[in-house]
Amino acid sequence: MPVRRKKRVYGRQITNVWIWINTLSLAIADGMCGFRCYPLAAVETLLASAQIGQGMDFDIDIVVRLYWQGLDMVNIDTAVRYPLDGVSHFRMLEDNVLISKKHAQLFFGMLWRLPRLLARHWR
Repeated sequence: MPVRRKKRVYGRQITNVWIWINTLSLAIADGMCGFRCYPLAAVETLLASAQIGQGMDFDIDIVVRLYWQGLDMVNIDTAVRYPLDGVSHFRMLEDNVLISKKHAQLFFGMLWRLPRLLARHWR
């Protein structure tokens, strides 16, 4: 596996671990890749109460916050391919900093939701 592809795969895996920590759940199989379909009413409610990331942190932010709202996730396997000649819009330093800040923000947001998340997990 080429080094560039390994970095992308490992980066996604690290993000998924943080998503699992921030939701206390494995309900979100992949927080960065795949086809997304969000219920409009839930998104409207979310946008009225929170400012969602606008860059590479968007997918992480919206899926975690929708989970926090009580939305059930449906995961459908989607192949992720990293072609050697593929174009990426990912900016290594800037986007990793952005995503790291988002994970930290979500972690601290998760802490005060801890009782509700644990109750959801035990149901």
